[in-house]
Amino acid sequence: MTGEIQILKDFVEGRLSDNDFEQQLYTNKGLEKLLSDPAMDWQGTYLQNTTAFLYLIEQDYKNSEGRLNAHGTAKLFLDKTGIKVTESAKHYDDYEWLLGTSPKYVDADAGFIEKYILPKDKTLSKSDRKQYIKQRYIELFRYQVKPPRWIQNPNWPVKNDQPLYFLGQVEIKSSDLFREKGNVYLFIDPETGIIETVKQFY
Repeated sequence: MTGEIQILKDFVEGRLSDNDFEQQLYTNKGLEKLLSDPAMDWQGTYLQNTTAFLYLIEQDYKNSEGRLNAHGTAKLFLDKTGIKVTESAKHYDDYEWLLGTSPKYVDADAGFIEKYILPKDKTLSKSDRKQYIKQRYIELFRYQVKPPRWIQNPNWPVKNDQPLYFLGQVEIKSSDLFREKGNVYLFIDPETGIIETVKQFY
């Protein structure tokens, strides 16, 4: 299993690309066997009801979140086997930058951001990329007057990869119907005219 361990180390330390690692998962039976080892104790981790192999092969290596998840899982596997590695920070930095470009009132997943928000032109300068991204958020996450002021984490509904249009929010006061204060957020589907609501409480 020396070769398979080296594959994991190369991936975690940034010497093996995401695409090449994904290919190894599909074609390298030795790697599959190693990552599926039933003797590995995953209790208390997010892998306790699965295997490292199944978790890794389910990730989407085309977006930053999937790559970050895979990177972390490969490192966790190596840690569990007592193998020390110098982890590359690239995946984490890419993911943090991606999330940092999002307005506070939006919490889109990384896959949506990479597909619909990020510019396809890789030659743009950093400032031009940020300006492009800002404009894309304005175009996609539209609102009537002001964006939602979320009480909890942003929860903007998206249907068929299309964010709904935000109409406004209504305050919920303590009453017989609601024991807690909060807000109801009103959204409309531009295609169907159907209004959807999101409730959040303090």
